[in-house]
Amino acid sequence: MTGRSAVVIGAGISGLTAAYEYLQYSPGSSVTVYEASDRLGGLLKSSTLGGAVESADVGAEASLYVRPETRGLAERLGLEAVYPSREHSSQLFVGGRMQAMPKGTLMGVPGDPRALEGILSADEIARAEAEQLTPAGADDVSVGDFIASRLGDAVVDKVLDPLIGGVYSGRCRDLSMQATVPALLQAHRNGTSVLETVRDALAARTATSGANVPGTQKKSAPPVFMTLRGGISALITALAEDVRSRGGQINTGAQAVSANRADDGWQVLFAGGEQVRADDLIIAVPAYAAAEILRGEAPRAAQLLAEVPYASSAVITAVLDLAEPLGGSGFLIPPTEDRFIKASTYASNKWPWLDDVLPEGRAVVRMSVGRFGDAPDVWEQLDDDELASRAWADWLDITGRNDTAEHLEVQRWQDSLPQFTPGHFARVADIDRATSEIPGLALVGNVYEGVGLPACISRAQNEIHRMSEKG
Repeated sequence: MTGRSAVVIGAGISGLTAAYEYLQYSPGSSVTVYEASDRLGGLLKSSTLGGAVESADVGAEASLYVRPETRGLAERLGLEAVYPSREHSSQLFVGGRMQAMPKGTLMGVPGDPRALEGILSADEIARAEAEQLTPAGADDVSVGDFIASRLGDAVVDKVLDPLIGGVYSGRCRDLSMQATVPALLQAHRNGTSVLETVRDALAARTATSGANVPGTQKKSAPPVFMTLRGGISALITALAEDVRSRGGQINTGAQAVSANRADDGWQVLFAGGEQVRADDLIIAVPAYAAAEILRGEAPRAAQLLAEVPYASSAVITAVLDLAEPLGGSGFLIPPTEDRFIKASTYASNKWPWLDDVLPEGRAVVRMSVGRFGDAPDVWEQLDDDELASRAWADWLDITGRNDTAEHLEVQRWQDSLPQFTPGHFARVADIDRATSEIPGLALVGNVYEGVGLPACISRAQNEIHRMSEKG
């Protein structure tokens, strides 16, 4: 790919990783990144929280340590990985009270239903223990519907929804099992026991990685999650600096509206009427935006991309003056509790680096709202002051505390998380087939392989590698 040119549309983690990798593979080539908004980072964003800290995450805050992509990229960029405290653990707010996060589960699916004592009633546990096998099936299914049919509704409504649904700002009954808990596909396809499959999966995971699976506290094991000193959004700053240092250009406030093949390359049209030509095109925007850009050149792919539903959410971050010490790393809330917030992370308890930069007696707490399917009047129509006030009042009521919020900050994430509905990966395969013969095109982002940072980075790296091999 020596001496080629590329346009990257979108400057989130996927777009900037793609630009970085393109310059690695293409000595002497040029890259220009175009971002429609006024900032870089996509779902990664930092804030000073009203001057309380130099930098803290108000978007994505962590990445899986047990996957190598994020820590590998961080190492290449000279960034320091840091890990969550093992002195604090998360809880589940269910039945109007806090419960310890259950151990021995796979994203909330138990290997032994007795692990859910205190969360489920005795009858609900008995229902889960008496797993009802279902016929084998070849197709992807709803993870919520499948587990409900096997172990009962309560396991889904009280445990899976806050854990799995929380990752996607969605609801388990709308989400693909292949995309969310692929280890359970074996039980679906073979008609075998979910409980046994979970036990086998947990044993295999511990044996191969040595990592703490969620809900365990083995202090000799590697962590499950990681971040960076100053927040995971430091990746964005480092990537942008590296791209610019090697001659790449990054422009904000530039919205691409269409792209078409022209003269053995691409002609990209922007909202202001500007047209840019490049040999290669890397599209790193949400599926609905990618669909508009590709509608003329790849109508089948555009149609499939436009079908992907998206969820909106918001993060309300509070800087607290503590009335008393704050224990734990936060809590999750099932939709059945009918609360305004769906989760809270005690960020300064979870991340020692953040606690270290705060004055004594201060803490940073994050509160999340928003699930796929929420009516607009649930929270989206509230202004920022109303949204922050409602979230903070709910947090105080749930925790029973009387801390003072010295600063409240709202970050909205509109149409930000793709919903991996059943059959999602089959749709992605169709999109890839529909674009595979179009020269010089790569599609990257959180819609293709997963919403987490490792999946986004992996997709970007693999797409640029594929592009380089085609030359």
